[in-house]
Amino acid sequence: MLPGPMIVTTAPVFDAGIKAGNLEVTQSLRPLVERSFMVFLFSSLIGTLIFLAMRTLPLGVLRRAIDHASFLASHDPLTKLPNRTLFNDWLDNAVADTERRQKPLAVLCLDLDHFRDINDILGHAVGDELLTQATARIKALLESNDFLARLGGDEFAIVQTDKARPHHATQLASQIISALARPFDLDGNEAHVGASVGITILNLDEQTEASTLLIQADLALYRAKSKCRGSLQFFAEEMNEQLLIRKQLKGDLRRAIPEGQLELEFQPQVDLTTGKVIGVECLLRWSHPTKGRVPPDQFIHLAEESGLIIPIGDWVICQACAQANDWPELKFAVNVCPIQFRQGNIVETVRNALEAEGVSPNRLEIEITEGILLQNTEETIAILTELKAMGVRIAMDDFGTGYSSLNYLRRFDFDKIKIDQSFIAGLGRSTESDCIIQAVIDLGASLGMTSNAEGVETLAQARKLKQQGCKEVQGYFFGRPMPSTSIQELLVDHDWMMLAADDTPSRSTDTDPADVSRPGRKKAKG
Repeated sequence: MLPGPMIVTTAPVFDAGIKAGNLEVTQSLRPLVERSFMVFLFSSLIGTLIFLAMRTLPLGVLRRAIDHASFLASHDPLTKLPNRTLFNDWLDNAVADTERRQKPLAVLCLDLDHFRDINDILGHAVGDELLTQATARIKALLESNDFLARLGGDEFAIVQTDKARPHHATQLASQIISALARPFDLDGNEAHVGASVGITILNLDEQTEASTLLIQADLALYRAKSKCRGSLQFFAEEMNEQLLIRKQLKGDLRRAIPEGQLELEFQPQVDLTTGKVIGVECLLRWSHPTKGRVPPDQFIHLAEESGLIIPIGDWVICQACAQANDWPELKFAVNVCPIQFRQGNIVETVRNALEAEGVSPNRLEIEITEGILLQNTEETIAILTELKAMGVRIAMDDFGTGYSSLNYLRRFDFDKIKIDQSFIAGLGRSTESDCIIQAVIDLGASLGMTSNAEGVETLAQARKLKQQGCKEVQGYFFGRPMPSTSIQELLVDHDWMMLAADDTPSRSTDTDPADVSRPGRKKAKG
């Protein structure tokens, strides 16, 4: 039976003996309200009021809680700056007032360069400290009437109303860039961050909505970052077209998987002892139906921004395992990004893909960067341990380019260390590069890890790496990333026997022996 109608009465609310107001409550609760403030949460379901929660709070405590909740609704709890909601309201009013008084107004958007790296590698607590210190530096440069807000993440916005001519905005932006370029002391670590700034000036001859100004400043910021980090850029009308193109590309990327536009290419990995191809690294490619081949550096960051990198990353793992059945003698390396570790279910994805294709786990190699390992270390090591328990091989990619830590390497039993190509470029020409490479190879050997050198482009580099004890190599000398059909041809028709022989230039090849920049082709049999 449904309860009958509730009788409501008005009860006075007192705080320290002083009437503070009235509250409408049910008749039965009036005596309680006269002593304290009753907080109820009701939900209406088919006409029935269902009691969900009840709590009695002294009025003073409640008032402080309400004030705090009100502050959090309009401010960022970390920096205490106005948030995006309050900024939008303030900008609406400022634009209306500026148009009425015919005074200039400038909007500046800025974000911290490399903030994601610091946040991911050193942890969120250090990232929060960076934001707090950056806020203090920015505030120290503002005029009394300037309005600063944190829009989210590492993005800030400023409105100038008094001094808002282009040269004023340029001066402030330059000062901010200089201030944030100075090193930050973050928990004993010296961090170099920097900032980029986008600027737009309100055109008093046109009616412009506040939201449009923010979009314009953000577009200018995007242009500044793509052109040169640590720079400033004013909005220009042609940027609107770029925004539309970027939005269109992101929408197209959402359809790429279901419409079969994504594909894998494979770069061969060669054993320096035998000269044979022993594995491939799987690399993602996007063939757009109208734009053709879209470079990874143009769509990977869009995938990360939109969260599409998780389903795309899962697709890559599944496709790699499916392809593995065609080349049973090869290992397959797949790079996994930090977002897949933080938000995806990488263990389940790998297990399901291996089982579905009947692939032995020890043929799959998951490549991670140092940043993944140093972020949420215990959780990450637990995930890696679970993958390794399945038999999957784990490789440390781009070793030496980030925040390397021997302590972390010792805490997890990696199968392979991949030496970044930036070191290989100086091999044989720079004593420093030679020493670094030798140290990494020796480090890997001492920890029982195979070493792999990326970006090998000449026979001389390959031979030098072999002398240093490196086990595996990959790079343009052995083959650019290629479709599966080309890998099949490579397995049948090529070898690098000149690597197996100790430093002798002879090899089985029908190419010019003097040409040591290209791999050999096996002679036709029979």
